[in-house]
Amino acid sequence: MANKFSRNTMKITQIYNGFKDEELVVDKTYQRKKVWGDKDNIRLIETILLDLVIPEIFMWDYDTDPNTGKTITHIVDGQQRINAIFEYIAGKYKLQKKHLIDEEIKKKYADRYFYELDDDTKKAIWSYEMSIVNLDKHFSKDEVRNMFYRLNLTDYSLNEQEKRKSWDSEFGKVSEQLANEIFWQDYKIFSTADVRRMRDVEYCSSILLLAREGILDQTKGDRLDQIYRELGEEYVDSKEDIEKVHNAMELIKIITEDKTNGFVNKKIQMYTLFCVMFDFSEKKISISQDMVEKLKIFIQCYTLFKNEYEIESESTEEQRTIEYLKKYKLASSEGVNKIGNRMIRFEVLKKVLLQTDGIETDIFEKTARKMEKMNSSEEETDG
Repeated sequence: MANKFSRNTMKITQIYNGFKDEELVVDKTYQRKKVWGDKDNIRLIETILLDLVIPEIFMWDYDTDPNTGKTITHIVDGQQRINAIFEYIAGKYKLQKKHLIDEEIKKKYADRYFYELDDDTKKAIWSYEMSIVNLDKHFSKDEVRNMFYRLNLTDYSLNEQEKRKSWDSEFGKVSEQLANEIFWQDYKIFSTADVRRMRDVEYCSSILLLAREGILDQTKGDRLDQIYRELGEEYVDSKEDIEKVHNAMELIKIITEDKTNGFVNKKIQMYTLFCVMFDFSEKKISISQDMVEKLKIFIQCYTLFKNEYEIESESTEEQRTIEYLKKYKLASSEGVNKIGNRMIRFEVLKKVLLQTDGIETDIFEKTARKMEKMNSSEEETDG
């Protein structure tokens, strides 16, 4: 079989200018986001300063303007390295000493920006030659996507969601749109690291899956993989699913307040709220002020409760309330994506809000007071 690629080298000056002029581009339809932090960037520059070899960059000539001859080349694999080089030369970061390894490099270049380097060092960086693998220009875009996926099959730095990105699924695109909504920022659900590694998109994919199919076991990512494939070409009911999510979001906004946000900004608990709100929305159950208070008191009890507590109950209802707290706490601390634990959290929270099965607000209030006393006694003992 004939090779469908060729090898050559390019100087950093060529790569930098190509990237700056947008002739070298990253195709975001299958590529992950920038994930390298300062340490990764700095150690790559250190490798270049040591004149050591860095891994190959894979490129593909995507299109050529017939009038100007300008060619747009895709960076298929290596965008993290190129971004690190481009941003250092552009003055975006300095070589922090704590991230450097080589002692000589530390002495010469620690805490220096590119513009602070001596001229000889700058020239050495500009003339550093990077190994390039050029994919055959006759490759189709699907073949290039597959190449990206194959290149990263054994790359442990790529997580499952970043690999799904390369499938260019319509379901994935809708998940990304959902992840960009202000709702998640308002509740501080995702950290910067989550967004960088696309864990926000994966979470939103799970919420869409919940809206479509109800509570599922997601201890593994198999069902997400399947739905990305099934709705890869077309996602005809995306508007309907997004509307379900938006309706649930509105109910969550009504039932939560500042005092409960510390609980609901945990991904597990927000997922449970979505489970209950999807159910309420489907059954046209409205959120009352009484429910807002019930949620607040439940969260207070949950926060105070410890599974090792031996709380003396004064009634069957109080004993049942304590058992529900134990079950919910345990289901929130281990195997959180198992269907059994998801169902426990859903059922308990729904019963709390609707006050079914003998779960009443005054019993939670009484239980909370008992736990506050127990916590105070522990603190006094520790003191």
